[in-house]
Amino acid sequence: MTLRALITGASSGIGFSYAEYLKNEGWYLDLVSKNEKRLENSKKDLKYEKASFHSADLSKSESIELITNNLDTPDLIVANAGIAINGAIGKLNKKEKGDAYYLMCGGVIDLIEGFVPRMVDNGGGRIVIISSIGAITAMPKSSIYSSIKSGIHSYGRSIARELKNKNISVTVSMPGYVKTNAHKRAGLEHLEKKVPKWMWINAKRVVEETEKASRHGKIEIIPGKVYRFTKPFLGYQSAINIWQSMTKRN
Repeated sequence: MTLRALITGASSGIGFSYAEYLKNEGWYLDLVSKNEKRLENSKKDLKYEKASFHSADLSKSESIELITNNLDTPDLIVANAGIAINGAIGKLNKKEKGDAYYLMCGGVIDLIEGFVPRMVDNGGGRIVIISSIGAITAMPKSSIYSSIKSGIHSYGRSIARELKNKNISVTVSMPGYVKTNAHKRAGLEHLEKKVPKWMWINAKRVVEETEKASRHGKIEIIPGKVYRFTKPFLGYQSAINIWQSMTKRN
């Protein structure tokens, strides 16, 4: 039996790397992305006949409803869609905050809860939520982003325990700086020069470590040895000061 995966934010970065990983294992893929041009490019790059591509703005509740009502029930959900949203307190407007919260938290919850009853009926499955290291550490001028990622991190950990006896595993992945185009699209390209190379991890490594954790039933994973080693120190004021210094614009 061929398994089916639903991947959001699948046209680039972690999402596309996840598609490549599962392609090599013969999965059927439903790949969702907002940007039609990037989605078309990913279709050309992936070159995979078992993949279906869907354009949808996941910051809108009606898009989530269309997906849950019309796509086949997946054996694996990879909730990856996201944006890098940055700004000092009071600088982001209501729409920016609302769209970001729904895209990376509320919409993820609606997506998962739309499919879980059917996954249970089908005998189980797996859920992977891509959160961020920012969920567990203070990130100055990224308070909205951190709070969103913290919210979905908490949700994922909670449902992991709730669904354990229903043969559905839930893994929350918390990557740090990942080499994708997300920072450039958000106007944060200065981070590529300011943040040391040893703090970056590539999307392929994130996927490999996240999938390994998911298949072993782990509730959470921090990809990259550097981040796992530094996790106990991330809450210290000294660490926050260093991070703020490294990421500050000139």
